[in-house]
Amino acid sequence: MTNTQAIIDDWQNSSIWTTTKLPADNQFARWCEFVNEAHLHWVIRQNEFDHFPAFIREGRFADFRTTNLTASAYAEIKGIRRSPEIAKDSEALYNFLYIVKGSECLTIADCDIELPSGTLILWDSTRPMEFLTGKNLHQITLSVSHSRLERIFPRASEFVGIPIRCDTGINRLVVDHMLALDAQFGDLTKEQAWRVLDSTLNLATVALEGSAGTQFSTTSTNLLNKMREYIENNLEDYELNIEAIANKHQISVRHVHRLFGEIGLSPSNYITQKRLNKCKIDLLSPSSAKGTITDIAFRWGFNDSSTFSKIFKREFGLSPREFRRSAVF
Repeated sequence: MTNTQAIIDDWQNSSIWTTTKLPADNQFARWCEFVNEAHLHWVIRQNEFDHFPAFIREGRFADFRTTNLTASAYAEIKGIRRSPEIAKDSEALYNFLYIVKGSECLTIADCDIELPSGTLILWDSTRPMEFLTGKNLHQITLSVSHSRLERIFPRASEFVGIPIRCDTGINRLVVDHMLALDAQFGDLTKEQAWRVLDSTLNLATVALEGSAGTQFSTTSTNLLNKMREYIENNLEDYELNIEAIANKHQISVRHVHRLFGEIGLSPSNYITQKRLNKCKIDLLSPSSAKGTITDIAFRWGFNDSSTFSKIFKREFGLSPREFRRSAVF
């Protein structure tokens, strides 16, 4: 027998989803609570408002969430997620965020991303980020667990933080689908919800991969350049490794490997090569003539002189001592 019961009662009763029925001095506090309920844990800058009218509707089904949120027309609200907030979460979510009206700015991996109306972006609850709402903000969010999205879109994490315009074509179709889903979500039966939500995810990933492709290339290049600069500036750090690079840039270790693979290198070999080049320069430098080979090796992040000598000879064909003797001071 088919279950025709709607998954959420009173979904269409907009009066129960607004702050306007609350006391004016409690409206903003309730809005902040809702953000933390719907979008996991945030530290939201507290402001004083005479009133804060807003619409805040959320629905959940299995590992899906849909959220419809507005902010007060003239308020700019700042929220921050860092390691302490992320540690409180009991689940990891990808979030398809669409700006229906107004604007918002997200900061992900130290990059400010301006989102005007008509923009869709994917953000990841496991990464630190910030938001700053613009005036008249209205946004729709479809959230889904990491495991579900990555089953159909294994490269999802690589597309986090890339905004796409949704004015025409399949991008517009995705947005129309999200808006219709938000409007009717609570009225769906369980059987309908599974089919509709899976279809929405498939559409969204096709649009994201297609539209973000050109931006992805530029974004990947910029990120790779940042990682190379970070390595260059931290060669003396014994703890410089792939995990440290990934943590610094708020990406996965797998993503670090993939980006370096695009230039035909492994990140570990890249670090070693850079350190060897620094040692090579010092071995030939008159200013380092009084320093021992071990001193030079340790200065540039090697912690074992024997291993350093073997790697150096394999790379340059001479031992460090032989190479140093070749210098003319």
